[in-house]
Amino acid sequence: MKNIKTLQEENELLKHKLEVAQNWMKKEVSEDKNKISKAKINNSTLKEKTCFLNDNIEEIVSNKIQDFFGELMLVNIPAKIIKNIISAEINYYNFRNNPNFDGFSVISSYHKALDIIIETYITSSFREFSQNKKLEYSNNSLEKSIFLIIEKKYSLSVWRLFHLIQTIKNKEKIHWKNIIIFKEFLEKFSFIQNILLDKEFFEIFEEIIETEVLWEKRHSWQISFVETREARNLLIWDFKNKNCIIYKLMMIGDV
Repeated sequence: MKNIKTLQEENELLKHKLEVAQNWMKKEVSEDKNKISKAKINNSTLKEKTCFLNDNIEEIVSNKIQDFFGELMLVNIPAKIIKNIISAEINYYNFRNNPNFDGFSVISSYHKALDIIIETYITSSFREFSQNKKLEYSNNSLEKSIFLIIEKKYSLSVWRLFHLIQTIKNKEKIHWKNIIIFKEFLEKFSFIQNILLDKEFFEIFEEIIETEVLWEKRHSWQISFVETREARNLLIWDFKNKNCIIYKLMMIGDV
């Protein structure tokens, strides 16, 4: 059992880590705001520019992120994930005030955050699990993807992850060897399986896949404000509802 001195030392360390994380977030928000002010609102009116630059957005975004994820989760989240969430939120703030812009920058940043979350909390563990497994190269798209993820260190995309989950959730007999290995991986790491196969999670995951904002619309640079707002709700739910894709996936790393 830990003594009081040890607990106090751990508490002080956590406070220090949180302070560092808070200061880093504010710095990232400030830098992103300045980048956007130069690159994306050059055609805005002086009044719009002044409003954007004067708003206390560093505090707003930093506090939203901290309150949403909580102190313990926040200090353990990889910096690249937070950086992309910050970028998405700064761009969303700007998009909300300038709806003539395209939602690409918001969705792109959130997509990058998702890719890093999947790589960090799912794919890296799957590669380790599969080290001594004999995978097969196949013309089946999912089978081929799994082979390349393990053998060539390719990324597991959001789209591929969804279809893997969908295949496993259908509970049909799976004949493809590599997909069976992924299913065995989930069965071994039940905390990952419980999140990915959760009914509510799958429904919101399916919904965002069907919007095509992470695929066809993103590549066509044609994402309206309404589509961006709805996608953001599914991904982060305005930092108000934790039944959203990003928070659910982040819970894998919080185990």
